[in-house]
Amino acid sequence: MSPSALQVLYHVIQKPRYILSVCLLIALSTLYLRWSNDTPAIPLRSTNGASTGSSWEALAGLTTEYYDDEDEGMGMAVGEWGQGVKGWLGWNKDQRRTLLITGGAGQLGQSLIPALVNDWNIQVIDIAPRPTSLPKSVIYHRDSILPSSAALSSLFSSNSFDGVIHLAGVSLESWCRPKENECHEVNVGATEELLKQVENTITQTKRSRMWGEVKTPWVILASSMDVFGPDNNGETPKRDSQTAVGRTKAKAEEALEKLVRRYASHHEDEKSVKATILRFSDVYGYSQSAAIPETFINSLFTNALTGLPIQYSSDAPPLDLLHVDDAVSGILKAILKLEDTSLIPGQEEVEAINLVQGQRWKTQDIVEVVRTQSHSMSPIRDIGDKHTPELPMLSAAGALQVLGWKPTISPTIGLGLALEQLSEEIAEYSRQYHHQHCAPTADFPASDGHVVTKFVEDERNRNMKKLEGCTVNMAFDHEGWLHHVKCEDGKHCMADGQKVTAMNWNQSVFIVRQVKGGPRDDRVVRVVFEEEKGMGYLGYKKLDEAGSSLENQVGLELFKDYDKGSIEFDVEVNPHASFLRLLIPGTDNQIHAVSNTANHSTIFTIEHTAKFIDPHFDMRLNVLCCPSEGDWPLLLDDYESADMRFGSTGQIPFNTSRRLHLCGRAERAVRYNFGRLSEARQAVNKVENGQEAHVWKGQHGANTKSTPHSWALKQLPACWNDCNSPAICVQTGDCKCVQADQCQPKRENPILSLWPVADPKDDDSSSKSHLGSLAGYSPVLVKAVSKVDWHDVLLPAAREAITAHPEFVKVHVADGYKGQAEIEAAPCHNLQTKHCFSADSIMYKALRHMQVPAEEAELVVIPVYQQCTGTKFLLHDGIHHAMENIPGIKSGEKTMALVLTHDWGICVAFSWEIWSAREQPLYPDWILNNVLVWSVMGDYDSPCYRPPQDVVVPARTCQSINLRETFPDAQHIKPMRERTNLLTWSGTYWGTGKSDRLRLTCERGGAGQKELIKGKGAQSNFESWDYMNDLNNARFCPQPRGIAGWSPRTNDAIFAGCIPVLIAEGSHYPFASFLDWSKFSVRVAPTELDRIEQILAAIPLSKVEEMQANLVSVREAFMYSTDERPEDELDRRGPMFFALHEAGLRVRTRYPIKEKKAT
Repeated sequence: MSPSALQVLYHVIQKPRYILSVCLLIALSTLYLRWSNDTPAIPLRSTNGASTGSSWEALAGLTTEYYDDEDEGMGMAVGEWGQGVKGWLGWNKDQRRTLLITGGAGQLGQSLIPALVNDWNIQVIDIAPRPTSLPKSVIYHRDSILPSSAALSSLFSSNSFDGVIHLAGVSLESWCRPKENECHEVNVGATEELLKQVENTITQTKRSRMWGEVKTPWVILASSMDVFGPDNNGETPKRDSQTAVGRTKAKAEEALEKLVRRYASHHEDEKSVKATILRFSDVYGYSQSAAIPETFINSLFTNALTGLPIQYSSDAPPLDLLHVDDAVSGILKAILKLEDTSLIPGQEEVEAINLVQGQRWKTQDIVEVVRTQSHSMSPIRDIGDKHTPELPMLSAAGALQVLGWKPTISPTIGLGLALEQLSEEIAEYSRQYHHQHCAPTADFPASDGHVVTKFVEDERNRNMKKLEGCTVNMAFDHEGWLHHVKCEDGKHCMADGQKVTAMNWNQSVFIVRQVKGGPRDDRVVRVVFEEEKGMGYLGYKKLDEAGSSLENQVGLELFKDYDKGSIEFDVEVNPHASFLRLLIPGTDNQIHAVSNTANHSTIFTIEHTAKFIDPHFDMRLNVLCCPSEGDWPLLLDDYESADMRFGSTGQIPFNTSRRLHLCGRAERAVRYNFGRLSEARQAVNKVENGQEAHVWKGQHGANTKSTPHSWALKQLPACWNDCNSPAICVQTGDCKCVQADQCQPKRENPILSLWPVADPKDDDSSSKSHLGSLAGYSPVLVKAVSKVDWHDVLLPAAREAITAHPEFVKVHVADGYKGQAEIEAAPCHNLQTKHCFSADSIMYKALRHMQVPAEEAELVVIPVYQQCTGTKFLLHDGIHHAMENIPGIKSGEKTMALVLTHDWGICVAFSWEIWSAREQPLYPDWILNNVLVWSVMGDYDSPCYRPPQDVVVPARTCQSINLRETFPDAQHIKPMRERTNLLTWSGTYWGTGKSDRLRLTCERGGAGQKELIKGKGAQSNFESWDYMNDLNNARFCPQPRGIAGWSPRTNDAIFAGCIPVLIAEGSHYPFASFLDWSKFSVRVAPTELDRIEQILAAIPLSKVEEMQANLVSVREAFMYSTDERPEDELDRRGPMFFALHEAGLRVRTRYPIKEKKAT
C-alpha cells in the first residue's frame, strides 16, 4: 500500500537533511541563473600609476564602473545576496515598499535615488554600466527594456513592485533628431513594453511564482516640455511639438493615457492604474559623474572653468532652467500623492504636471552670467546669427495646485550652486589623485593618517633582476641635468649633454647582463653593462695623478675581456623614485658623478657611501627593450618621454618623470581649485542671503576681441588632460587647457549602443567569392559602414555647428603678389615619391574654384608655400599684398588664412628633435600673430601650434596613388575579423621618438610571435616593407613620434582601414576640434609600450569593428584630390571640407583679453 501524503510529510520533517536539500537546490538554481546571465568576464587590469591619458583602458573595459571584486560582486545586480530567492519565496522581511526605476543610471536617476533609498527597496534597470554613485542596497540590472528584450518580462515575473518611475529614454534633441525612428523605439516602444508588463499585473490573479499577491504598481512617466510647440506655455492639453524628442515623448504620454482610460472605463477600481506624467523643462545642476557632458549647460560649466572655448547659439530658443534639486522635489511630491491611500483609487485621466521654473533665459545671457560668476577666460563662439525667438513663459501653476510644488532655486542661485559643485568635484579629484599617486608632503599630508606607501612605479622597480637582457641608455646627474654616457672611440667613455643630428643624445646603448652572487635585496641587482655593438664591457679604472683632477677620480672605459678590469656593479634603485646608484661590489663604495666646472664636463670618482648623509642616487637608465612582456623596471618613470611632454629646455632635468610632473600639477590643481571653490561659495552665500541683485552688479565677463593674439591665456603652456578627471583638463591656473582627443565619451547616445554598427550577425561569409582574382572579403565591414552616420564621428560641438551652418565660410584667395607665378610653376607642387609637402597647393587650387569677391569674403586666403625646394618662402610679401589691396584685413574685420606644411608648423626653422628645437629656439613669425594657419603640425607642447587659433590638416601622403588604387572603396578594405596581424609598423629609428620606436619593435619576450588567429602566423609585423599588404592585414597601426608628433603614415593607416595607435603625447591630429578621434583611434602612452600587444588584444573585437566602421566613414578627410582634379575637393568630405568648417568656427570665435589695471 502506498504511503499517504501525511506519512511522507512526517518522514520529511523527521529528516531535516531533506528540507535542507530542497532549500539548497532552490537557492543554487536561482544563483546559477543570476550569475550565468550577469557576471562579466574579468577584465585586464591597468597597472599604471600616474594617469597616462591613454584611451585603451576605456576601450578594453577597464574604466567600467564596477565595484570592488571582493565587496560588490564585479558589478552585477548588486544588493542583499538573497533578494532573488527571498522575493521568489515571499520571505522578504524588509517592510519597505519596492520601487522599479528604469533608466536609473541617467542624470536624473542618479540624483533621485539617494533621496529614496532609505524608504524604498529600489531596483534599477538600465543599459549603462552600474554607476559607482548608486547606494550599495540598490539592485541593478544591466539590460534593455526595448520590446525585443525579455528583461522587463523576467523582472516583473520575479518581483512585485509598488511603483515604477520610468526615466529611461532619449531626452537630448541632438541625439534624437538625426535618428528619430530609433528614438521612437526607445521613447515609445520601451514605454509600451513597460506598460504591457504593468497591464499584466492587472490581469493576473496570482503570481507565476509560489506565493504572494500580485500588485499593480503606480507609474510615473518622466516626459519633457518639448511635447508642446514653441507658442504653447504648457497650460493647454494640446501637444504640438516641433522637435523629435517632443514628438516621441508625446507618443509615450499617449500610450500611458490609453492604458489608464482603458482600465478606468472597463474594470473595477481595485484593478485600475494610478499614473502621473511629469514634464520637465531644462534641468541642470547634475553632478559631473552623472551629467551628459555635451549638453549646453554642462559643457558651459566645464569649459568656463577650464578655459576651453564656450560655444552657444544666439538662435536657440530661450531656456527654462530648472535646478535638479527642484526636479527631485517634484518627483517626491508626486510619489507621496500616488501613495496616498486616502484618495479614491480609481483614475480616469492621467495627471500631467509641468515642473518648470517659469522664466526663460537666452543662451547668450546664461553664458554671460556663468562667465561673470566663474571669472572665465574661455574664448567664446556664437554659432547663431542673433535671431533669438520670442517664446511665452512657462507656468508652474498646475504643479502648485496639484502637488503643492513650486521651484525654490532661482537660475542665478542655481548656476552659482552648479559652478560651486563642479569646482568642488574638480578640487576633490585633484586631492584624491595626489593622495593615491604621490608621496605625502608637509603641505599635502595623508588624509586621516592613511598613507599610501606602495606606488606602482616603485613596486614595478622592486624586481630589478628583470633588467636582465634589457638594452638601456645611461645618464648621470650633472648639476641637476642629465649627462649621457657615450663610448665614442671604442675605449673611453664620457658623459655630456651633447646632441647628435637625428639621433638625439650622444649616447651608447648597453645590454644589461646579470651576474650571479649579487645582494638578496630585490632593489639591487649585480650586473655588467655590455656595449651593444660588442665593443666591450663598461668598467672603471683608477686614473694616475697626472690624469686626475680629483682624489679617487676614475675613468669609465670599455674592457674587451670579461675577466679584465672592474666591470661588475651593484645597481640599486631608490625606493621612492627611479633614481639609481652604481655600487662597487664587496665594498662600501659607489661611483659618483662630479661636475667639472672648468669645462662643464662630468667626471667620476669613487666615494664611500658614508660620505653622504642620505643614500646618494645620481644615475638614470633609459630602458629601450627587455626580453619580457610588461612590467619593465624604470619604464614608468621614463625621463625622455616625460621631458618631451612636460619639459621646456634643451636639456633633460635629472629628476624628471611623469610622476614628478603630474604630482606637481596635482598640488597646484588642489591649491587653485580649492581657492576657486572658496570664491564660488562666497558668491553663492551672498546671493542666498538676499543680495542676488547686487552680487555681480556692474560686473560682466571679460571683454573680448576677434584677434587671437590678444587672448589673455595665449602664452601659457598646455595643461594636462586626465580622462578620469571631472573636467578632463587639469587646470592649475598657470596653464591653458587644450582639446582632449583620447577620452571616450563619458555618456554616449543610447541609440548607438542599442543599434551597434558592428553586428556579428552581419557576417555572411557565404556571399563572398573564394575563386582566384574574384576572391573578396566578407561584407561585414560594408554593412557596418552603411549604418554609420558620419555626424556621429564628430565632436558634439562640431555636430551642432555643422547642423547650424552646413554651408562653407565665404573665402577669397588673395592672388597677385610679386613672385607668386614663379613659385607656383615649380614642380614641387605636384605629388612626389618622397618628401611630399604639397597639401598647400591642392588646397589653394581647390579654394579658387569656390571663392567669392574679396568684399564678400569672411576668410582671405594667402597662397604662400613654405616647403618647396628651390623657391622662396614669400610669407611677408603675400600678407602685405593682401593687407594693401583688400579692405577689412587691416581693421581685423576679415580673417587671413594660409597653409603651412613644414615639419614644425608655423615655426620658421628646422630641428631634428624637440630638445634642439627648444634650444634654438624655434619660434613663429610675428606676422602670423592673428593669421589662421592650416598646419600639418599639431604639437601643442611647443610654440609652433596654437590650438584655439590654428587648424591641423593632414599632410599629403606620397602613397596617395597606391592607396587609391588598392583601397578604392570599403569593399576593398579587409574587415577586422579577417586581418591576421594585431599590429604593424615599419620606419626608421631617429628623431624625437627614437626611443619610442625602439620600444615598439622590441621582441618583448616573444609577445609579437603569438598568434592572433590560429595558424595565421605572428600577430606583430615589423619592418616587412610590403606596405599596402601590411596595412590591409593589421588591425592596429602604431604611430610613434618622429621629428614631431605628426606623420603622413597616420593618413595611410586610416585610409586602409587600420586603426591608428597614437603614441606621441602633446599632439593634436587632423581636425582635432571637429572629429572625435576616440571613436576611431587608440591612445597608448610611451610608458606602456612594454605591453602594447597585451593592451590592444584586450579591446573586444566588436569594439574594434565598430572603430573600423567609424574610421572608414571619415577616411576621405585624410586623402587629398589628385593634381589633375583639385576641384574634386568641393564635392567630397575631404580635407578641404573639414578645414573650411573648422575655419568657420575660428572666424566666429572671440578671445578674452586681460584688462590693464587702473593706476
